[in-house]
Amino acid sequence: MTDRREIGNATDAYLLRQALPVPTWLVAIIIAVSLGTAMYHLLGGLFGTAEAFRHRTVHITLFLVLAFLFYPLGRSGWHEKLRWTSVIDFVLISCAVGVLLYRMQDVDALASRSSFPSRGDVVSGTVLILLVLEGVRRTVGFALVILPALFMFHALYSDHFPSIFLAAPTRFSSLVGYLTVDLDGMLGVPIAVSSSFIVIFMMYGAVLVRSGAGTFFTDLAYAATGWMSGGAAKAAALASGLYGTLSGSTTANVVTTGSFTIPLMKSSGFNPRFAAAVEAMASNGGQIVPPVMGAAAFIIPMYIPGASYRDVVLAAAIPALLYYISILAMIHFQARRAGLTGVPRKDLPSAWITLREGWPILIAFGAIVGFLLFGFTPMIAGATALVLTVIVTLFRAETRLSPQDFCAALETGIRATIPIVMACAAAGIIIGSMDLSGLAGRVSGAVTALADGNLGLALVITAIVCVILGMGMTTTIVYITLAALVAPSITEMGAPVMAANLFIFYFGCLSGVTPPVALTTYAAAGIAGSNPWSTGIEAVKVGIASFMIPFMFIYTPSLLLEGVWYRILIDSLTAAVGIICLAAAVQGFFRRILSGWERCLLGAVALLFIVPTWQSMLVAVVILSGFWFRVRKDGLEQADA
Repeated sequence: MTDRREIGNATDAYLLRQALPVPTWLVAIIIAVSLGTAMYHLLGGLFGTAEAFRHRTVHITLFLVLAFLFYPLGRSGWHEKLRWTSVIDFVLISCAVGVLLYRMQDVDALASRSSFPSRGDVVSGTVLILLVLEGVRRTVGFALVILPALFMFHALYSDHFPSIFLAAPTRFSSLVGYLTVDLDGMLGVPIAVSSSFIVIFMMYGAVLVRSGAGTFFTDLAYAATGWMSGGAAKAAALASGLYGTLSGSTTANVVTTGSFTIPLMKSSGFNPRFAAAVEAMASNGGQIVPPVMGAAAFIIPMYIPGASYRDVVLAAAIPALLYYISILAMIHFQARRAGLTGVPRKDLPSAWITLREGWPILIAFGAIVGFLLFGFTPMIAGATALVLTVIVTLFRAETRLSPQDFCAALETGIRATIPIVMACAAAGIIIGSMDLSGLAGRVSGAVTALADGNLGLALVITAIVCVILGMGMTTTIVYITLAALVAPSITEMGAPVMAANLFIFYFGCLSGVTPPVALTTYAAAGIAGSNPWSTGIEAVKVGIASFMIPFMFIYTPSLLLEGVWYRILIDSLTAAVGIICLAAAVQGFFRRILSGWERCLLGAVALLFIVPTWQSMLVAVVILSGFWFRVRKDGLEQADA
């Protein structure tokens, strides 16, 4: 049985009596707060939570305390020796707890005076906002502090701004009261989702990973595809995608799986740049793979009237499949062009042995799908699946979790959730500030005017803004900001509501692999030893089709499972064929190396398939058939020669 201990896990360090330069009491506090937070949310998922204001306020406070413990000032981690700056951390923790106690004294009275808060309300609210911004700075980065600060500044001084930004200003006390008390401010939709759905799913994923899901998915992927041409890279893509849907962080996914898959791809003959690009794109795709998608996916239903998370999961299924088809096709044609073979079967894991030893993981992973499909809320589905995972993994020694493993997994899940909660709180500040200034409606109207009613132009503008915002923001912030600012204008131009929101979500995800600031790609480049900039360009090349998928489902809603079944099937197949043709054109290989004009022709065929009409599809089929016979004939002539 493999060692499941995780470097930096306080539970592992404490129970194994590891020598640490920090006091034992501090380690005990970290464990207690982490596990207390985990149990608070798990029990809430199983038996129900407190009233919204109380629950969300406690949620933010717990994660503020955890942020100051796990991301200390002046130290790279909680396990480093205490310094004088640690006093500041404990002062901030005390302030967070003090604000909670003040606000819990009389919640009803606090809510009744949110529009005209008392001096104590303003002081405690201001402290809470500052604590959140400091938590964001430590866990996500300073760039994400600037955006909510700018929106608050605009709300306060909107009468000094020009054009569409001009509005009536908001009093400071009213801004603080609205942001920290009203359920449309900091305690609004993002925190509602993080306190109910996200934290549960993050713990579920951590427990599943601790039980050996990472190794199970990797072995299964290599057993299924490792023997094919370019099999090492294909298996790496599948394994990283499956692991990414559990880890909650694309960068963490790259570091975890990439440390194994990238060297294997390099040893199979792929150059370091391509290996890093494949790992980055595959890991990034974990955010769009149902059923456990990126954190922002849980927020999408809140912006679509009548939609549930199950609807989002179902709508995202075919685009996720197309995403990985595009990566696998790029790998295949690159491997064939370079003459690379697969890994010998004798060196690959046995699929049967892998399934026999890891079937509890398969059941646990399938449970979450079943619960969601049968209509359970994400909170109940996640909490129930977590408990079921612990039970079913007991049946095999390879997957069985000891009490220490379970506690350490919960800590890991909670720790991974900290940056997400901080980002959601920052998003709440942005939304609340926009509500008070009325900025969202005016910007949406400006986008419509700028695009002159042209949906295609509006989509291009939105995609560019997503990538730019994504340079310093998380996917959650990018989605929430643009869902409020841009999504209404896109839907007014004719885009389906679900498609418009998924469009923003997808490009928010893709910003993580798009230069110049592509943190996921740069992490992979560090492991591969390749140039970060050239690796970023290679990642865009590997994922070129993935940048087209959002446009595809805008114009072909059947890819989101809307419409009759035969139309969904036809459009999905033609989209897949188009993506494969595009991959062949980009790599310049289709049974043989292609000339320049052949690549252009195949690229044109890809576009005809990707946005199909009956006429374009017929033309594409005729051209592709002729192209196929031409290439096949050339291959036979070369074989005879």
